Amino acid sequence: RGEGGTAKTQQVEGKKGTTSPPLAIYREFYHPSFLAGSKFLSIAAAVGHNNNHYPNLSLERRLMRREKAWRVVTTVRCSTETLGGLSYNDFHVASMVDVEAGRDEFRNLFLGERESLMKHV
Repeated sequence: RGEGGTAKTQQVEGKKGTTSPPLAIYREFYHPSFLAGSKFLSIAAAVGHNNNHYPNLSLERRLMRREKAWRVVTTVRCSTETLGGLSYNDFHVASMVDVEAGRDEFRNLFLGERESLMKHV
């Protein structure tokens, strides 16, 4: 899904080689600057607060060795510790973060995957 300049599709984390249920879902977003990533995280934090369900949020500047470029990446990871996996609330918060990321007024906070490799060289 390329809306809002998001980088990756939603991923599911779980134990490899088992039939156990997924432990978490996460999504990475690429940004033109560290401050843009920080602004997006404050939006994602507000979504969690308003829904009383708090995702794990991270912001990093990642070196892409092969491309010889820096990439500013935020990660939104949803899981429910008390259940040891996923709940309805995780999917709800993840979808609400996707909605916010797709808004036109926040489009300048994101880069596509290819664009992110051309920035921060």
